[in-house]
Amino acid sequence: MPNEGAHHRADFPRILIVEDDPAVRRSLLLLLKGRGFDVVAYPAAAQALADAAACPPACLVTDFRLDDQDGIALHAAMLAGGWRGPAVLISAFGSNELSDRARAAGFAAVFDKPLREHALVDTVRRLTDAKG
Repeated sequence: MPNEGAHHRADFPRILIVEDDPAVRRSLLLLLKGRGFDVVAYPAAAQALADAAACPPACLVTDFRLDDQDGIALHAAMLAGGWRGPAVLISAFGSNELSDRARAAGFAAVFDKPLREHALVDTVRRLTDAKG
């Protein structure tokens, strides 16, 4: 299946974005690509899982509410498949309860929409720098 941002740049950390809203997905893709990351983006968890199995990302950035499952379940499935990278959850429906659930599930950061772009970029950069 085609994805947005399919050109792999081996010298840059690979970021996997999963966001069902096309405008937000494209915005995140352009934001992170513009900061030098190798980015792929999908609208659904199933597509992202297939991609992650074939080419594991350095970091996952996922929306909480997706059409086929939620971002916490997606992260759990990636962990069950052996992936061990950092993950960031974003949500338009943020709450202390959701933030606590996400952190308990292993998310390194949780952001509410609308996103503060610089904070997201700084977090992804910090998480991917810490890995390498």
